[in-house]
Amino acid sequence: MLPWIIVILLAVTLIVGAAFVLWNSFKESSPSDPRAAAREQAEQTETEHVSAEKLAEMTFAIDDVITNLSDPAYFVSASFTFEMDSPEAKHEFELLSYKMKDVINTTLTDMAPNEVQGSAGIDAISSALLNKTNELLHEGKVRHVYVTKFIVTEQ
Repeated sequence: MLPWIIVILLAVTLIVGAAFVLWNSFKESSPSDPRAAAREQAEQTETEHVSAEKLAEMTFAIDDVITNLSDPAYFVSASFTFEMDSPEAKHEFELLSYKMKDVINTTLTDMAPNEVQGSAGIDAISSALLNKTNELLHEGKVRHVYVTKFIVTEQ
C-alpha cells in the first residue's frame, strides 16, 4: 500500500511542477502590455545611424485620420508617420495602406478619452500601432511610429 501512495504523490508533484513551468513560459512569451511588447521588439532590433535622405525613403505618412473614441462624445483628429527598416518595407506598407488605416481607426476607436491623454497616451497609441502594423508586414518591420498631429475634441 505504501509504494502506491508514494507513486501517486510523485505523479501529482510532477504534474503540478510541469503545469507551473508551462504556465510561466506562456505568461512570459506574450506580454499583455503593448509598451512592454514594443520595448521587447525594439531591443531585438539592431540600431544604426541612418542619414536623413535614407530615412525619407523609409517613412510613410498617414495624415488627417478622424475617428471617434470609444466614448462617442469624443473624436480624434490625428496624423502619423511610420518609419520602416527598409525601402522594401515602405513599399509593402504603401500597398497595404488601406489595412494600416483600418488598424489606426480600430485602435483609436477602442480607446477611451482618458487613455489617450498626455504623453503616456501618445506612447500607448504608438506602441499599439507599432505592434499591430508589424503583424501585417512580411518584407520588413515598422521601427517607429511618430504621432505628428493629435487633437481630441468633445462634441
